[in-house]
Amino acid sequence: MPTEIANEQAAAQQQVRRLARQLESLGGRIALLAQALRLSLQTPAETQAALQCDEACAAAAGGGREARMREELRGLLVLRYEVVAQLATNERIGAPGARDLLLYANDRLLAKGFDAQAPGMNLRPLFEGIEA
Repeated sequence: MPTEIANEQAAAQQQVRRLARQLESLGGRIALLAQALRLSLQTPAETQAALQCDEACAAAAGGGREARMREELRGLLVLRYEVVAQLATNERIGAPGARDLLLYANDRLLAKGFDAQAPGMNLRPLFEGIEA
């Protein structure tokens, strides 16, 4: 019996580490793309604007490399949202756990040299109202 519990705990810890690494990679790519595109992503409104690229935005991108980068950024922002939403509704993780995982991944990026003011790095406003 104790071995089964230890195995379950080890598997859960491994899953959490894997999720943190994936969120870290996702956050790093979002920050790099946003920086290259000169998008701030410091507020929910700026993130929403990046997601809703209108005709003027698309015309400014010109259909080349910048357009592909904007498309990738939008896809990654949506993917991160979907992953965090699934984690938040998971009964074993919940909203506080999802927040902690995302912020931990973000802290790992900061430790690797990402600037705290880089686009997409300020995630704390997204979690206002979620208690620890």
